Amino acid sequence: MNRPTYGYSAQDAPEPQGQPVCPRHPDTISYVRCKRCDRPACPQCQRPTQVGVLCVDCEKDIARQQASTRPRNAMGASMGGRTPYVTYTLMALCVAAFLGQMLVPGIVEQLGLFAPFRAIAMPWTFLTAGFLHGGLLHLALNMWALWIVGQYVEQTMGHARYAGLYLASVLGGHTAVYLLANPLSLEWTTATLGASGGVFGLFGAMFIVNRRMGGQSAQILVLIGLNLVITFTVPNISWQGHLGGLVVGTALAAAMFAMRPKVKAGDDRQAAARRSALIHSLLIAGAVLICIGAVMIKYMTLPSLFF
Repeated sequence: MNRPTYGYSAQDAPEPQGQPVCPRHPDTISYVRCKRCDRPACPQCQRPTQVGVLCVDCEKDIARQQASTRPRNAMGASMGGRTPYVTYTLMALCVAAFLGQMLVPGIVEQLGLFAPFRAIAMPWTFLTAGFLHGGLLHLALNMWALWIVGQYVEQTMGHARYAGLYLASVLGGHTAVYLLANPLSLEWTTATLGASGGVFGLFGAMFIVNRRMGGQSAQILVLIGLNLVITFTVPNISWQGHLGGLVVGTALAAAMFAMRPKVKAGDDRQAAARRSALIHSLLIAGAVLICIGAVMIKYMTLPSLFF
């Protein structure tokens, strides 16, 4: 009888007359056969299913086929649940940090606030300041914006890419504050805080997502424009942080769309998804390295400003 093979050829493990053996374990006799390929399968290689017993090779082959046809989002990631877990987590961290500011403000703010004059000595503040807020209204506005925009971008990009873009936008916002602050003015010693840099990054990402997916972008441009007007007209708002977050988030989202692998009919979608994940990880890492490099260049030029 000619039987189909999956991973092994018929010559790999010839079946002795009258004693069928498992291809993976030739010393084991088995009279149980795979329902898919009809090869003998020993107890170690049997995989019970609703339609009967499959061998381990057929089970893996079916899993690969299912993965290759699984629906994927606009970035090439697997379509997960619609629950925005990362958005929930970011909001919970902001609320927890705000409670810490209320209970032990001296410790939390001294360790978490970002200020250009001490940023190199406390590099973690490039991120931690993005979870602190200056008051309940500040927190409420940012959490509302994060909830409205974040859940949409997270479902479109996937959990990991969304988290990477958001954190890179927070880093980009504080990097812009560091680069644009004048060391000879009060800007150099003024602390900044808030999730606005990350939120502005999401604004930019949402604009790119809608543009690339054929959605309406006019309302998003109006939203970004109104927030920029508020940024530049209301006092005590870090326009550098907002602008830096917007630039990083927009650039990252555009690069992710531009460099995602193109898949044609018959291509291995799972392999394309792995390439997409690698490329997008490198893009996020590249954005982080660019921010670090820009900060170090500014830091190395500081002595010339004082002498």
